[in-house]
Amino acid sequence: MLFNSPVFFVFFACYLVVHWLTPPRFRLWTMIAGSAVFYGYWNWVFTGLPFVLVLLAFVTTWWTVAAGPEGRYARLAVGVVALLLPLLVFKYTNFIVNDVLGVSDGKLITVALPLGISFVTFTLIAYLVDSATGKYKFQPTPRWLLGYTLFFPHLIAGPILRPHELIPQLERQMPIRRHNLLPGLALFTVGLIKKTIFADPIGAVVTGIYGQPAGLGAAEYLFALYGFAVQIYCDFSGYTDMALGTALILGVRLPGNFLRPYLATSIADFWRRWHITLSHWLRDYIYIPLGGSREGTGKTIRNLLVTMAIGGMWHGANWTFLIWGVLHGIGVAASQLLRRHSPPWAQPPKWVLILVTFHVVALLWVFFRASDLTTAFVVLHGCLGGASFENATGFLASHLFESVLIVAFFLIHPWDDGRRVRIMAKKLPPAVVGSIIFLGFVLVIAVGAESPAQFIYFEF
Repeated sequence: MLFNSPVFFVFFACYLVVHWLTPPRFRLWTMIAGSAVFYGYWNWVFTGLPFVLVLLAFVTTWWTVAAGPEGRYARLAVGVVALLLPLLVFKYTNFIVNDVLGVSDGKLITVALPLGISFVTFTLIAYLVDSATGKYKFQPTPRWLLGYTLFFPHLIAGPILRPHELIPQLERQMPIRRHNLLPGLALFTVGLIKKTIFADPIGAVVTGIYGQPAGLGAAEYLFALYGFAVQIYCDFSGYTDMALGTALILGVRLPGNFLRPYLATSIADFWRRWHITLSHWLRDYIYIPLGGSREGTGKTIRNLLVTMAIGGMWHGANWTFLIWGVLHGIGVAASQLLRRHSPPWAQPPKWVLILVTFHVVALLWVFFRASDLTTAFVVLHGCLGGASFENATGFLASHLFESVLIVAFFLIHPWDDGRRVRIMAKKLPPAVVGSIIFLGFVLVIAVGAESPAQFIYFEF
């Protein structure tokens, strides 16, 4: 079920009524049932998969916590592998057999990737590890783990939560309070505008360019470069805003996932601003256990490369994602080395750092977006001077609206902050906020696509 679809508005309106009428002590079960409907709407065949994964996580966590200090980490390793196995089978079997081993040309796994399985898996691993290491006190009842995992605003594409970030809020029985309604709706509306007004129209043009990339002009390749940078941000941060807004209406505050990432001054700074909950997950559950930065420069670089390579492959089973992750790992390592060893007088102005960082990120997005390496290299070659501007005027004239959207995005981006939206929605008169929200929905209906497009991160 898509947040930007009419069926979600019907579902959420009905769910709110049921949630409000349900006695507080039963609201957790109401939410779990609603989440099952929300998840199963996409493909009812997989409706039980999150429940099976939660049961597996609960059993392995209970088994791990029950062990003594000497055997706990061995059991923890077994539990993590057990939780990863479904993800590995569904997502990586074809890639390993076909691309890595070269054993077969056909697909062994022909079913669609279960929606949100990557996010669910990382959420459950966080629960297992935090319970086993004492960061979160394990509760010997599965209902809180079910609620923590299946809470539908974050179920399919995050944010990736830790137990302490959500379960205590669920224990407060998710009260619907009037002072949360307008800020939640305002945040949801901002996300809907990002997705429908910016990401989808720009994405339609980008898809056409990446679909047939050979022989195009420089204007097309540059549109693909800048357009996808805007599309993926507005698509994913738009989903996050809608998730945070929906959760806020239900009395739950989720952590932010973006902090104006295209204003980053280095690749390391970019990952402190982009998909923040994933960055923290990779840091806490891969980078630090590998040794972090405690064992010298060489091992620090190794740990960064391994962590970012895993982060790249988490996004998809393709060589393009692996290269994208490794190159970001190199960028993070270079950022840290320059920060440590460059004298203050050698630092360029901040605007130069922002400009350079953004263009490095945008060029690396080509590997993320391309379906294969050949396509990636064709687009990169065209962006870096390998194509002419001969037909640029005609292309820009036929895609003037989308081009204006890209320019408008970069003008607005410095003020894109969900916290400001919540604060303004609380401080301004309710009539003003309500009017702005209404106008936002009118704009979405007037300009948005006829059929809602799937969010990019649903594929991961």
